Amino acid sequence: MQHYTDKEGFNGIASQPAWVFLARRPPGDHPVGAYFTSLGPETRHLAKRLRIPRSKLAYRFEVDGAGDLVPLPGGRGAYISYSPVDYTVERPRQVFHGSTGL
Repeated sequence: MQHYTDKEGFNGIASQPAWVFLARRPPGDHPVGAYFTSLGPETRHLAKRLRIPRSKLAYRFEVDGAGDLVPLPGGRGAYISYSPVDYTVERPRQVFHGSTGL
């Protein structure tokens, strides 16, 4: 699973040995959560599909899914999941973090 963010978010998450993704209220009527997607950075029109600003695609974290994320209600739940509380990822589940080059 991927989590996309900007430089400020990247620096905050990557600064700790265990990554902590904070549950926040996104714009619109979506539930409070820490959001993840199965869509990789090579996905065409990624920002549009995820409905996030392109600036939020600058960096990504890839985590080995534990099967504990909740699919977003509706059709986008096929590729967007979230944790309703802060989501901690210990080192064994950390796959990648860095710039997307986007």
